[in-house]
Formats: sequence, structure tokens, C-alpha cells
Amino acid sequence: MSVVCLQGGNELTPACRPMDERLLSLAGDGPVVVIALASERGSDYSRTTANAARYFGELGADVLVPEDPRRDPQQALDQVAGAALVFMTGGSPRRLRDALAATGVGAAVLAAAERGALIVGSSAGAMVACGTTLLPQWRGRPDAGPGIGLVTGRVVVPHYDGKRAAWVDVGLSVEPIVLGIPECSGVIVEGDALSALGVEASHVITAEGTTVLPL
Repeated sequence: MSVVCLQGGNELTPACRPMDERLLSLAGDGPVVVIALASERGSDYSRTTANAARYFGELGADVLVPEDPRRDPQQALDQVAGAALVFMTGGSPRRLRDALAATGVGAAVLAAAERGALIVGSSAGAMVACGTTLLPQWRGRPDAGPGIGLVTGRVVVPHYDGKRAAWVDVGLSVEPIVLGIPECSGVIVEGDALSALGVEASHVITAEGTTVLPL
């Protein structure tokens, strides 16, 4: 059974360290591989991956950061194949989803989950990990479209502060459960079982109401 941690954003910051230390303890032997395809090409990608390498290195992990797979995916595919933990950073969920499909990295992440790697997605990474992802529009309500399907039957609303009603409404129109996940917090999904971790409790939202998922 695959294990996925969906995080609410503001990743790779000091407040996330206890959460990520716990996740590293749950992962098997092997490196952390960072997938930053939610970032723009060039300097944005370089900044994100450098920050991730420094952050996980300070936590004592062996960190692998592939060259941008949108230029040549082979290094990323090889690294994901041997990862103990794959971390998909935040940014644009549409950019991430499209790049995962175009490069084949999305299929590699699914294969890694099937062989027992722990998959972690933050913000856009958490959204796209689901079977359905919300896709922000320039104005107004978000759109929705297919994600990569690591988690099914649920939609993630990241950066959740109890005020993203339009996002929740759209999420409930496409899936039965919305996970409202605050920043520097996460939900571990293992089959039908959910457990919260991080600095704040997360929320499980259905048409019948909201349940707080305690830490």
C-alpha cells in the first residue's frame, strides 16, 4: 500500500522541520529526490532545488536534485527509481501536472509509490498528487482537472485558513472529500486512513460538514 503525505505549503522552512524529520524517519533507506516541476524554468527552478538540497541536507538526508527534466528527463527518471522519498515542491499546479505528464516523471513517481517509496507533495505537489486537482484561474473560482492519482476520492485545498470557500465548493463538486491543509502541516494518506502532522490540525470537509483531523 502506498503512503503519501500531502502538505499545505510554505515548505522547506524552519516550521516544517519537525514534520519532515518524522517523514524521513518513516521513509526507507535511500535518497530524497526533489521534483520541482511546479517552478518556472531557469532561475526559479534553480532557487527551489538549491533551497531543497540545503534544507534536507541539514536534516541529515542524502539529497538528489535532478537537472530540469523538461530539458532531459532521464536523470530524474533514474533518481526517482531509486528514491526512498520523493518530494514534489509547490508552485503552479498546472505547470507541475503538465510537466509530470510530458516528461514521464509522473509515471515514475507512481511506480516509486508502488514499490514502497514515500511520496510527499507540498501545495501544488499535494494538489496534483490527487486524482483530481484544483487549477487556479487568473480571477475567480478555480478550475478542476485530472491529477496523477496517487490519492483518490479527495481534493487538496492548500494554505488552508478556513476562508477558501470558493475552493472548497469547487472541490466538493468534483470529489466527495476536500482536505483543507494549513501551511507547514500535512496529512498522511495510507489507504483510507488519514493522520495529521505539522504545526496545525487539518480539516476533512464533506457535504455533510467539517471534521478536524487532530495532531
